[in-house]
Amino acid sequence: MTNLGFFLNEVEFYEHIRMKKGSKRALPIERILETARNIPRPKVLYRVSEAKIIDATHFTLDGVEFVSEVGVEKISKATYVFPNIVTAGPEIENYCFSRENVLDQYIIMELCNFACEFAREALIRDVKNRYGVAIKDSIYPGEDGFRLESGKKIFDLFENVEAEIGVTVTEMGLTSPSRTAYAIYFG
Repeated sequence: MTNLGFFLNEVEFYEHIRMKKGSKRALPIERILETARNIPRPKVLYRVSEAKIIDATHFTLDGVEFVSEVGVEKISKATYVFPNIVTAGPEIENYCFSRENVLDQYIIMELCNFACEFAREALIRDVKNRYGVAIKDSIYPGEDGFRLESGKKIFDLFENVEAEIGVTVTEMGLTSPSRTAYAIYFG
């Protein structure tokens, strides 16, 4: 899902930053949003994976081994397993880094967060439409004993992630652009 057509929900955005749209204090923010709102290009990669439980702490997705007791527990309760990567896109983060004003950077990074959440919601809707299941649970590397380095393995489940959605990951699981989330969803 590489052409999502991002739309900013301004009501939620202004609530999130605790600012009233149209107020005198919001004028600089409105200016920043006006120039940046069409820059995010959120993208999603996901797939249905064949999950196999090896033991109480190990499982595989399409032959790639992971270590997580919580992951094993969640797989045992799921019908579908969806490894995924969602991103706000490199375009908006690159734009943010080109700004010198701290307020510009802050508002643009919040816009990045909204674009990433927009991509995640698009993924959940697509899973529901394609597979007729709701996402009931998830596990993100770095939480619930699921090691951050596992993120690299999630990327290994996909081909050409950088070419497809413009995201890279280090061996330790840190992504570029930073407003990227990767997880395993369970339906």
